[in-house]
Amino acid sequence: MKATFFSLVLLLALAAIISAGCSAPSANSPAPATTGTPAVIVPAQTADGQYASLSRFVDSAAAYAKQSGRDAALTEFNNLNGTFTESDRYIFAYGMDGTTLAWPYQPQMLGTNRASATDTNGVMHIRRMIELAGEGGGWVYYVTKNPAHNNSEELKLTYVRPVDTTWFVGSGDYLSEIPAVFAPAEKDQLVERVKQARTYAQANGAAKAIRDFNDRNGTFATGSSYIFAYAYNGTTLAMPFQPESIGTDRTDYADTHGVKVAAWEIAAAKGGGGFVYVDYYNPDTGKPGMKLCYVLPVDDTWLVGSGIYTDRK
Repeated sequence: MKATFFSLVLLLALAAIISAGCSAPSANSPAPATTGTPAVIVPAQTADGQYASLSRFVDSAAAYAKQSGRDAALTEFNNLNGTFTESDRYIFAYGMDGTTLAWPYQPQMLGTNRASATDTNGVMHIRRMIELAGEGGGWVYYVTKNPAHNNSEELKLTYVRPVDTTWFVGSGDYLSEIPAVFAPAEKDQLVERVKQARTYAQANGAAKAIRDFNDRNGTFATGSSYIFAYAYNGTTLAMPFQPESIGTDRTDYADTHGVKVAAWEIAAAKGGGGFVYVDYYNPDTGKPGMKLCYVLPVDDTWLVGSGIYTDRK
């Protein structure tokens, strides 16, 4: 019944978009960043293969742990002079319940449970790592202090890989060129915007709400503050500045750094809602930008969200 319902909702939404002349971006609208939904696991590499080398580093740690055993591997991972501590790269490890198992630069944290930990923007990054490890591994963003830059808060791209069903390893690289600290007032406005969209959807029903969210002349599509919506099966329900994506399955859609953004948003909504990071097309600039999104469930089948962007240095 739910699949049939959303099929009908999509048909109504698409019909509304076409009738409004929004089947393609207008001459005055920025072109969409992408027209497909590629499944990307390894992110686009820099000239020196930075991100590929990061995933290889983590994969080698997982292989070492399987070969050497948990105790020996954790001893090595926690050794500041060990083979898995390379300059600003090191291996960390967590149990699938969020217990800290390896963190060479923060030994006082060993044994603590960080499953509910959040970064400075409220993103539950450890919970996302646990989810990814349970799915076989993947990429995630979070903000943390960079010792190389006077402990300034900077965005970090991290890759995790399970060792077995009980624990996982990971490592990350700082993305210092991308500012990712947002003002509390901005975040408060974002949360309120999404809450209002959810209230509207619950009061008016999915069909009308999705149609209105996709209306670029409406109140829910004001430039980069637009409302988006996904069904929990990954189907794109509302994306006003990329109407060609409506109806497509974005379960495996990944951004330029390999982060599965729609899947992360869906997981956050299923958990009651929350913040996530995505590198995504900004309709105000016509270019990709780092975005802090907030999502909320409308019911047990779909979500609404919005975001705020930051500019690269």
